[in-house]
Amino acid sequence: MPDELTELLDTAILKEVAAEALYAASQSKTDDPTAKALMKELAKAEAGHAAKLKQLKEKGFTQKDWRPERVTDLKVSDYLTGGDTLEGAGLQDTLIFAMKREQSSIDFYTRLTATIRDSHAKRLCESLVHEELKHKLRLETLYDDLFYTEN
Repeated sequence: MPDELTELLDTAILKEVAAEALYAASQSKTDDPTAKALMKELAKAEAGHAAKLKQLKEKGFTQKDWRPERVTDLKVSDYLTGGDTLEGAGLQDTLIFAMKREQSSIDFYTRLTATIRDSHAKRLCESLVHEELKHKLRLETLYDDLFYTEN
């Protein structure tokens, strides 16, 4: 496996493990049962991503392993304030926090994609951007369903 691909997988695994830990720890920062459940679900999803990346590292990476797909970015979090902390947060601020966290990951992998030379690593990085976009879309759709009201 090329060094660049190995480094990318190691970095991505660490990011997923850190995200899982953050979401797991965040469950104790709110009294809102729905926000707690969301944080638990997000932690589980991040653990699943880390496991998938570890498996790719162990088995080896092929072009077929990750296929980027077109994902719409609703950009809901671009226009929202708040969500800077989860301490005492309700569901709305928890969703904003999570959306902004996913956007941060999208930005990270997008910048990283531009620096990578290895074609397999570049493809994996592009796929990671799309995975994060799917998470953000799910959160933005939920936010829109719960908190958007027409006047």
